[in-house]
Amino acid sequence: MPDWVLRHVPAWSRAALEWLIHPAVLAGLGVGSALLFVLGAAGVPWFLARLPTDYLSRRELAELGLPATKRSAWQIAARISRNLLGVILLVVGVIELVLPGQGLLTILVSLMLLDFPGKKKLLRRMLGSKVMFRAINSIRRRAGQPPLDRGGSRR
Repeated sequence: MPDWVLRHVPAWSRAALEWLIHPAVLAGLGVGSALLFVLGAAGVPWFLARLPTDYLSRRELAELGLPATKRSAWQIAARISRNLLGVILLVVGVIELVLPGQGLLTILVSLMLLDFPGKKKLLRRMLGSKVMFRAINSIRRRAGQPPLDRGGSRR
């Protein structure tokens, strides 16, 4: 590492910086970045095009007064897997904010997969952005799908 860099870097972070600028680490970051870009460029539009048109306007079971059904072990495993994938995509989306990729759309997809209180309200708020909503409907139009119905998110 050049001396001029060492003068400006605190002693406690030099080991991490030396590890980060190692050629093998830089090559791994480059390959990982390219892979995330390709997966994001293909996977995010694929997912958004397959959302039901009424995804944001559907009412929850409790609002309709329908009784909740018991979940089988497979349904529980699928829900856990979906949430795990959502967490992974959330981390990837945050990484894609600084690396090449569709960071905001990946974060949006991750939030759609995760289960948490206030999910629909947050998604409606995020889609309140005309730019984001137009981008999603543009992807859906190219895939031959009808536009999303915003439901209660109009501003």
